[in-house]
Parts: sequence; C-alpha cells; structure tokens
Amino acid sequence: MEHFGIRFKRFRDARGWSQEQIGFELDVTKATISKWEAGLAQPRLENLAGIRRLVAEDGLTLEYLIEGVATDDAHVAEPAPAYRPGVVRNADEADLLARFRGLKPSQRKGLLALLGK
Repeated sequence: MEHFGIRFKRFRDARGWSQEQIGFELDVTKATISKWEAGLAQPRLENLAGIRRLVAEDGLTLEYLIEGVATDDAHVAEPAPAYRPGVVRNADEADLLARFRGLKPSQRKGLLALLGK
C-alpha cells in the first residue's frame, strides 16, 4: 500500500531534487527525509507548512501526500518550470537560485557568510 513517503519520494524525484536539497528547503536533515520516504517516520506538524508550500507549486495538496486523495489536476510527472514569473524575475535569477540550491549546505553557509548574511 502506498504511504506518504512513497508519494513524497515521487514528488521529490519528479523535481530532480536530492534528499539533501529538499531537506534544506524544509530545514530538516537528509536522514529525516530518508526516514519519511521509507515510512519509518512522519513529518512533524511544524514541517507541514513547508511541505504544503513546496507541493502547492505543482498543484498538489497535503491531502494527496497523506491520504492519496488527488484532485483532477494533481500530477507529479512533469518537472517544474525553469522559473516562475513573480518568484524569480528572469533567467539569470533562476540560474543563480538553481546553482545555490545545488550547493552543499556547508557551501551555502560559506556563500551567505561571504555575502554578509
């Protein structure tokens, strides 16, 4: 039977994200993502808002991830667009964001420290 972790992994794979990348987006460890996907743990309440935000970009809902109930337009097969107008203003910003997300967490921290953040 399909559970949250299987549906969450399908979503992550469709985006082409590693467990580390999605963990960074949700402020959890790679191990936490691995446990969710294996069905060994469930997200905490404080993680659900971040998960909802990520999956909403693809028209998915928490209800789909948790219970498998999908709306007619819910799908996880297509990769997300390169950038979304209004979130990223142009292709250069999209490229910068993609490169930033591709960095290891320690590299991200170093880059942010270099930028004075």
